[in-house]
Amino acid sequence: MTKEKQSKRHQATEIIQLFREGRSDEALELFEKYEFRKEFIGFVMKMGINYEDASDMVQKFTIDKLYMQSNSIKNIEFARTWMYSVLTNMVNDQGRILKKNREVPLDEERDQSRSPKIMDEKGQTRSGCIQEQLVKFREAEPKRAEVIEFILKGFSTEEIRLILGRSYGATREFMSQCRKKFRPFIEICNEIEETI
Repeated sequence: MTKEKQSKRHQATEIIQLFREGRSDEALELFEKYEFRKEFIGFVMKMGINYEDASDMVQKFTIDKLYMQSNSIKNIEFARTWMYSVLTNMVNDQGRILKKNREVPLDEERDQSRSPKIMDEKGQTRSGCIQEQLVKFREAEPKRAEVIEFILKGFSTEEIRLILGRSYGATREFMSQCRKKFRPFIEICNEIEETI
């Protein structure tokens, strides 16, 4: 099998093996050649990080995680899954840091002209209702809520599969179960009528 026709899983395994052998220049070269940087930047951007920060995060991931911690992977066959898990944790850590340091001025007024037109009698929007119900769902079903958030952010089944470390079929089934469990939580949001 030629290097161009290898699966992403085999490519990731090859890169990690080179890092483990101390051949980091070759590993970084393959990381670029196989377009993992581009793939990971896109992945981080889908999680709500802007391009510059996503690029910085992937650079930090390459140095701090791939280079320094490649020996910590127990089963090298799951190198790609490990990469996605570590990158997801980095994004989540970044989100916690930003949330902790966020300061919102109390006197700042919101631009009401840009708010959605879908509201109930209490002035709540349909998307606001869904977000409210997602918080309740997260309390009841944290792992399933995480998958629902990935779905709402537009992640593909393949991306979610890599994050969860499951097979494609098992991931599709789990996503379906998550939707079924979440559906009763958002039925109340369907009652919100659109106003013109």
